[in-house]
Amino acid sequence: MGEGRKTNKKTIKPGKDIAGSIVEELRLKLLKLINQDVNEVAIDMKGINMIDSTGLGVLIAARNSLDQAGGLLKLTNVSENIDNLLKMTGIDRYLNIEAA
Repeated sequence: MGEGRKTNKKTIKPGKDIAGSIVEELRLKLLKLINQDVNEVAIDMKGINMIDSTGLGVLIAARNSLDQAGGLLKLTNVSENIDNLLKMTGIDRYLNIEAA
């Protein structure tokens, strides 16, 4: 992030698997935060055991949007199952991941 720019941090806690109808809800929450100039978004992955392909796409899109704005997306409390999925797909190279 650029010098002199105040860090504006927010955390999202989906609390359930990132699949199906929750994906659009998560996408809209992330978009709203990005449009409000939040430059550091953490997604608390506690209680999440599965992410579908659309959910993975939303995470990558949010990461790219924040990165272009000089911000950061990070996943916190990532379970071993989700961490393995992210590694298997190669997405771990693009996301800031903190294990549970």
